[in-house]
Amino acid sequence: MQSEWNIPEEQPKKVRRAKIIISVGLSILGVIIILSQAIPLTKSYLDGVIEQTRVKLMKNPVPDSYKAYIEEEFAYYDPSKSYFANLEDRIEGLTFEGIYTYDPNTNTQKEIIIDDEYSKDMYILIESVGIEDIIITSNVESTEEKVYDQYLKRGVAHFKGTPLPGDGGNSFIYGHSSVESFFTRHQNLAETIFTRLEDVDIGNDVYIKRDDNLLHYIVRKKKIVESDDFSILSNQGDKETVTLMTCWPLGIGTKRLVVVAERY
Repeated sequence: MQSEWNIPEEQPKKVRRAKIIISVGLSILGVIIILSQAIPLTKSYLDGVIEQTRVKLMKNPVPDSYKAYIEEEFAYYDPSKSYFANLEDRIEGLTFEGIYTYDPNTNTQKEIIIDDEYSKDMYILIESVGIEDIIITSNVESTEEKVYDQYLKRGVAHFKGTPLPGDGGNSFIYGHSSVESFFTRHQNLAETIFTRLEDVDIGNDVYIKRDDNLLHYIVRKKKIVESDDFSILSNQGDKETVTLMTCWPLGIGTKRLVVVAERY
């Protein structure tokens, strides 16, 4: 006797199930194909936006000495003349008379000295990040780009008005950093060697050669500060220190990367 329920046969169910599976599979494949194109296109777009933003911040014009290296690519950004001018104003407001810092060699307190007449080259070594025997030009007038820029072509600069390394207090030394695309091709260029400060860690050794003396420091602080933060000029407690500064993000002048090392 034929069933009155008219139940469909099993084979059509299997066919429908197969169609659903195929449809879902094709949909997933379509999404994967779309994403495989959308992701790189989106990345390319974002890279372009970032690069355009960087161009607006770039130092212009590029020094002639750079053009031989970079052809038409900009390598670094101006650390900002207004920033240095503000630092100069801050230094003029500082007084070091009667202020003492601890001398680890003699285990005594010594008065901070500001020797604006010193003009010899010093040298810095941070072996852990590959900064080796880089010239530090002493007492650089840092409010005029044409003045400080000529010294940064050969290394880094000591900011005039702050103590020299070894004279107590907090010595301030600065240099250019570069964008990653340039630095990967010119990693040992003295002009942008402070790009390597990014890899400095707390506890790393810093050596500064001045005259016949080798001054040993140990990194105690590493921080990012706003461009209007001038506290980096201040003495770090009663310790003799050296403060190393470059632009942050690397090659861009919006903030500052600061490394503070304490005399050991």
